[in-house]
Amino acid sequence: MRGGGALAALCALCITPIAGSPAPIPSRVDKQLWISTPESTQGPPGVPEYFLRNAGRRPQPPSGAHLPAAKDHPATNEQDGHADFNGPMDAGQRAPGYQPQPPSLKGVLSALDPTKQSPLDTGAPIAFASKPNSYLPNTALFDTAALRVPLQTNRWWQNLILDDGSYSIHPYPYVVRCYKDSALVGFPEFSATSSAVTSSQAVDWKIGDGSGGLTSRLVTANDALGVEVMWLGSTQMRSRFYKGMPFQTFEMAGTTPVLSTDHGILKVELLARTVLNAPVDALPAPYSIADMPSLTKVTLNNGAQWLIASKPEIRWAKKEGHNSLQAERPGPYKGFIQLAHLGDKPDANLDVLQQYAGTYATEGTVTYAQVAINSTGTRSANVVYTYKTNTDGGGDSSKVYSSGSVAKSMQLLSFLLPHHVDLMDPASLLRPGLSGYRSAKGVLTAVAGNIISYNQPLEDVGFEGRNKLSQSNRDRLQRQLAIDAAKSSKMTPEDPYFFGKSAARVARLYQIANELGDSSTALALRDKLIAALTSWLKDHSNPDVLVYDSSWGGIVSTRGLADGSADFGQGRYNDHHFHYGYFVYAGAVLAKHDITAFAPLREPMTQLLRDYASPTYTDTHFPYMRNFDPYDGHSWAAGLFSFWDGRNQESTGEAVNSYYAAYLYAKALGYDGVADFYEIVLNMEATSGRRYWHPTRAQSKELYGDKFVHNSIGIIWSSKADYATFFGANSQYIYGIQMLPFTPATELLIKRDWVQDAWCPDNSTTCAGGMKAAATDANLDGWAQFLYTAYSLVNPDVALDVVLKCAPDDGNTNTNAMYWVLTSGQRSYGVQQQPQPQPLYGVE
Repeated sequence: MRGGGALAALCALCITPIAGSPAPIPSRVDKQLWISTPESTQGPPGVPEYFLRNAGRRPQPPSGAHLPAAKDHPATNEQDGHADFNGPMDAGQRAPGYQPQPPSLKGVLSALDPTKQSPLDTGAPIAFASKPNSYLPNTALFDTAALRVPLQTNRWWQNLILDDGSYSIHPYPYVVRCYKDSALVGFPEFSATSSAVTSSQAVDWKIGDGSGGLTSRLVTANDALGVEVMWLGSTQMRSRFYKGMPFQTFEMAGTTPVLSTDHGILKVELLARTVLNAPVDALPAPYSIADMPSLTKVTLNNGAQWLIASKPEIRWAKKEGHNSLQAERPGPYKGFIQLAHLGDKPDANLDVLQQYAGTYATEGTVTYAQVAINSTGTRSANVVYTYKTNTDGGGDSSKVYSSGSVAKSMQLLSFLLPHHVDLMDPASLLRPGLSGYRSAKGVLTAVAGNIISYNQPLEDVGFEGRNKLSQSNRDRLQRQLAIDAAKSSKMTPEDPYFFGKSAARVARLYQIANELGDSSTALALRDKLIAALTSWLKDHSNPDVLVYDSSWGGIVSTRGLADGSADFGQGRYNDHHFHYGYFVYAGAVLAKHDITAFAPLREPMTQLLRDYASPTYTDTHFPYMRNFDPYDGHSWAAGLFSFWDGRNQESTGEAVNSYYAAYLYAKALGYDGVADFYEIVLNMEATSGRRYWHPTRAQSKELYGDKFVHNSIGIIWSSKADYATFFGANSQYIYGIQMLPFTPATELLIKRDWVQDAWCPDNSTTCAGGMKAAATDANLDGWAQFLYTAYSLVNPDVALDVVLKCAPDDGNTNTNAMYWVLTSGQRSYGVQQQPQPQPLYGVE
């Protein structure tokens, strides 16, 4: 794991021989946290104003959104209290910290080494004034020697270091809360309505120390895939949380383990330990019963059955008069305890889970491999997750339990999301066949292996559209360009989001003018664009100056820095990839066509890119890939705000745009290795966007169930999916926010089969609930233009006529919309195929 510092030796205590109880650690002066097990997802009511952003002002929140109001959060200057403690370490054991080199994988070469300095990081001083944030990190929640500025702000586990740290995290398929003396673990139940898929936030187990030795908890390390949490005091407990783990594992040192529940405990069964259904005593040397954890099955009165694994053995007994379990022989315990729900087929799942009990992840790395071309000429890249575990040296599956002629490796058991399974070789991994586990994104598939890889297809994309323009279409575009270029001088929005959109709008016109060979228009657009960007990035003469946040490590607006509700939460790292992706796209186009004129803006523009997508861990000013989550394959948007439902992302179109901009920018500057990396991330973001936000009707039923009636998602959270937006429930918003802005990269996200499926799902004259009805309701405004532009993939001739009747969004122009229709590579312009039987709005 990434991290280390003062807790490095301390963390080793959990895995080092102990004589009696651990040496006491000086107590921290800290307020007692309230311990609770809330059964509801309801947070404080209302949606903060700063989530109302994007095309048009957004007056209404999504129904049922669980968004707490912003809170001021003073930092603490107290010392950690344990900094001088240095426990012994076993030979061969290593303090948790980022693993600099992933294990060697034959035939796989990293597209970019994240442990080496990026060419984007020139070592130049930050180009913006430095100021502290009004929302300071709560240093009582993390090890300040291990997690230092720049701090992560958008990770899936972010709730652990926000506010009081008590909001849920969601390591699929579980929900977890971490209090200062315990952890709560639940197996959420999912339910669906016509417009949402939600999960309960109820917890089933509380795990802690019956002797009261745990008095504080800290996030002590993180890596590309997970996070480490330590509970400290006169005893210790540690857990590493990774998504997709069927076991939630807790290492303990000196504790008196207690498991309590709000449910009634009906039955506690100590199980015989078997390997491949063979008795353990049949194992050949050097393996013995000591190599395997003890197993206990517990049945609760809510119908759930759980497997509890422990090593060394714990014989659990129900505590008289309580809904809790404790060891029959209480006393200081050093070892680990694992909790696993037995799903919807407890007996069958138990047969699988017992084979893998005792192995758990201790570190996770991600390798993005160089592109390869398969036999069909399709380009792809390898995305490789490598886990170190407690039973091997890191990806080594050579330790094998054997019974007769059958072998079972001590591999890691984990779950994958649907998009992983889509892209994997069916024969590449053992699939043990667990049943009844899911996430908000659909059913989870169990696989066995410490190294998990899949091939990510790479679609070609560049500055230009895929189809070449005919001369007649060039002439049409030229006439429209003259009209829109004359209006382009209006780039005056005062907040970063709307200014970024306006700059990218002009940059699109500049790019198109260059493609058309219109040098005079291109030159005029270039000068306007450079002047506007200079006021933001060089002269700092714009009304809302960008500054460097020295508290967290990032570039934010002055208003956002002082007020969490300003600029759509920009100062709290809400939507940075959306905001700055527009800036970076404009920089990429300028750099491509006139690198000399762009030169004065190069360093501050590069720093904006590093703010949301710094590609290496060595960057001392910006965190590694602030928004992107390699496991889910997409970004998280909402920054430093606590949510019961975890993280969220709304605008897949703007997320795709951010990595498209990063890719073009690296290409324009000649940084091919960085560009290769961004190209992979861009295609991952688009793949997840299509899979989870843009399902066809058949895919929607597979992911979200029969009750959910839509083929579009507005917001995906860690634990739910909403047909809604943060700014209103209108269908045109829900469809449109998944499209804008239209660029050549939009083709990676929007596919013809989805548009055709979504346009008129009920095949009626009204097309109720579909994209056509939404476009009609939008009444030729900017949202309608987005939807009709997308419809051009199905019927380009008819769609273009309506597109040009619409009033463009403030980030779009008729020139750009026409360009996209004419150059879209999925459907050749001028060929009508499968037109809808109903007329489009305004077209007879």
